[in-house]
Amino acid sequence: MTLNNDEKGWELAIGTYPGILFGIRTYQEETFDTHVLYLPFVNVIFTIDK
Repeated sequence: MTLNNDEKGWELAIGTYPGILFGIRTYQEETFDTHVLYLPFVNVIFTIDK
């Protein structure tokens, strides 16, 4: 969700994956960071623009 070029945007998403995992991981890219919370069969993804 980005309102204009001057403001930072963010996105919240929920997904599934095969397997059982508990934990949190951050993926750092050049223009955004993605934080992922892993629960059994479900992950919650929070992405923030830099």
